[in-house]
Amino acid sequence: MNSIEYPTREKVYNVAIDHYGTDPQILMVIEEMSELTKELCKFFRGKEDLKAIAEETADVTIMLEQLRIIFNMNDQVCDQMDSKVMRLADRLKMDVTEIIPHGDV
Repeated sequence: MNSIEYPTREKVYNVAIDHYGTDPQILMVIEEMSELTKELCKFFRGKEDLKAIAEETADVTIMLEQLRIIFNMNDQVCDQMDSKVMRLADRLKMDVTEIIPHGDV
């Protein structure tokens, strides 16, 4: 669990976006994703470094959260995530009550 709650992270993200600018932050998303890609490729070559994978996953997650702010699309991303998780659950033949408390579909 994160010890820094989202509202606090969001404040930092907004300052970073204001400080660096939206275009550089969008480019940073791409850079961080490529660094995660590189670490995952190393994993398949037998050079497992879980610390590096965790670090790059955190970097990508932080940048993706900033991307949601830059494009003002948090609700749309959440809706898409819900839809895709439900689709995956359906493909896995899961009962939706297993993933949605009290069957709130």
